[in-house]
Amino acid sequence: MEKSYSLNRQQYQAISALASHQRYRHFIGRVSDWEFVWGLRNEDGWVTASDNSGNLVSPFWPHPDYATACAGSEWAGNSPASIEIHHFLSRWLPGMEKDGMLAAVFPTPTMQGVIVSPRQLQRDIEEELSHLE
Repeated sequence: MEKSYSLNRQQYQAISALASHQRYRHFIGRVSDWEFVWGLRNEDGWVTASDNSGNLVSPFWPHPDYATACAGSEWAGNSPASIEIHHFLSRWLPGMEKDGMLAAVFPTPTMQGVIVSPRQLQRDIEEELSHLE
């Protein structure tokens, strides 16, 4: 199975221009449909950032093109990498929760993504997946 859906420039620009909460809903729907989440990484590991309160945050996207667009400045030299959805739900999010990290869902180069707890993100994806099965 392909890890990603096709995305043309017009779709990319339209989705990128959505408000944060709309991009969040888009993310939930797309990763549930395609069963892959995208992050940025290099040979040293996955990128993280800090929110305004100093919490460690991991960014995630529904498509590699959105991740690539954010691979500038502090994340330069990183490339998109996929995470299979069931691995993301069973290993990543519980591990992030345990480590006190947060998720930044669908940040754009100019706007912050929606910051949510791993538990909330897991609930939202699992709820969406339950509608698909």
